[in-house]
Amino acid sequence: MASLAGTTSRTEAIIALSRLDTAKRAQPDGATRLDSVHAFLADGAPEHVRPLLAAARVRAERIAAAGGANDASDAIAAHVYAADVLAGLAAEGDLDPTDTQITAGALAQACSAPLAAVTFNLFLRTVSSPILLDLPPVVAAEIQLRLLLHLDVAADVSLWRRATDGDVECIVSLGADTTSRQVRTEARAAITGRAGVSLVGRSTLRTASVKRFGVASAAVVARLHGDPGRDVRAYLDETAAALSPVLERELLLERNAARERALMGTVENRLTRLGFDLHDGPIQDVLALGSEVSQLRDQLYPFVLESHRERAHGRFDDVLARLVELDRQLREMAHSLESRSIVSRPLAEILHREVEAFAQRTGIDGSVEVRGDPESLSSAQRIAIFRAIQESLANVREHSGATEVEVRLQARRSTIDVRVTDNGQGFEVSRSLAHAAQQGRLGLVGIGERVRTLGGSFEIDSRPGGPTTLRFSLPRWEPFEPVSGERV
Repeated sequence: MASLAGTTSRTEAIIALSRLDTAKRAQPDGATRLDSVHAFLADGAPEHVRPLLAAARVRAERIAAAGGANDASDAIAAHVYAADVLAGLAAEGDLDPTDTQITAGALAQACSAPLAAVTFNLFLRTVSSPILLDLPPVVAAEIQLRLLLHLDVAADVSLWRRATDGDVECIVSLGADTTSRQVRTEARAAITGRAGVSLVGRSTLRTASVKRFGVASAAVVARLHGDPGRDVRAYLDETAAALSPVLERELLLERNAARERALMGTVENRLTRLGFDLHDGPIQDVLALGSEVSQLRDQLYPFVLESHRERAHGRFDDVLARLVELDRQLREMAHSLESRSIVSRPLAEILHREVEAFAQRTGIDGSVEVRGDPESLSSAQRIAIFRAIQESLANVREHSGATEVEVRLQARRSTIDVRVTDNGQGFEVSRSLAHAAQQGRLGLVGIGERVRTLGGSFEIDSRPGGPTTLRFSLPRWEPFEPVSGERV
């Protein structure tokens, strides 16, 4: 993206920052540091970034008010605002080095403070931002490390962890020379016993160990920019401290994912077995019944009065047509219960096909919209989403009286959000769910339990007269994958 100030290079960023003094002089009396920074970043910012800037400003204004609306609280609010902007842009994948540089410069000028001090404070607030903890751990860790590159603290940086074979492995690599023999050696030393920052002669490598639940289990290795005598211990120590909860969360998510896979495997095995049973049982029975009805028609035809033959023949054709339709529906149901197709085919294609089949069976118009990249989801996530949508559509068919239903899925960096809306008669949510549970009708209750079991959230918005909207969201989890590199 173009940077916040519409610049594309550091030279242009410096020129843009020179406008800040003019902008400050143009501010009305009583304008705060927060006003100055916000006005500068908002000037020329892309349209899709403006809601992020507005949300960051609302939070910062509340912080300024809580601090007494004085000079000191204004400075704090300006720093919080800038950090929220950087973290928010990074979370959306929109942060580039120019954004980071101009934000630090704008903050330093607005606060009339040394750039080095402001930059470090901005780094502290951004690298530990709660916004990053909502992201998949691998994404959050990459953002935290990339800030070291944006602020010229390091030329390249990598994150290492203990491997299952007892050695170490690189799991995040940013730069050209992050997995060499020397880097691996430094990472191993930091993880296995050497505390703090490693200084080997005039080496440009620096390390810091990362603790997970109090035990050193990973290490940050950075190669300095320029002067090897530069003291960056605080930057690396704070990066390691910020990475600690990220890696702890990654471990918890990994364990949860293992339980999720086991649970989903059990459920899918049962559904697959049901699909086979349908194919080998009722579907074959329907075929046999169709054959018998056809034979009966032919056998009875000579004994029917000529005046009634055409009518009798039509009735038999109606019965045969209904058997053909029943066979088609049972085959679609058996196929939809098979999870292999859900995993192997594009999710958007699967959802479109499911909604089209639903529309043909029920006469309810259906539409599907998929945004983002759902193909990066795990197999368990894909299956969970598909089953929940299936159950939602079944509930629309059986209870809503709707003529239209919309399915919307958006794959974000931190969550997968799904919305199913119908124009049916609606219902009183709490009373209807309690009654359904008492009657053993667990469709909506089952969706909620499935989603919550996977760590997601689930809600229903409805009222008598409609419409009804079902929303659920699942957290994304992407495991750290080893980066190939030289072994010693």
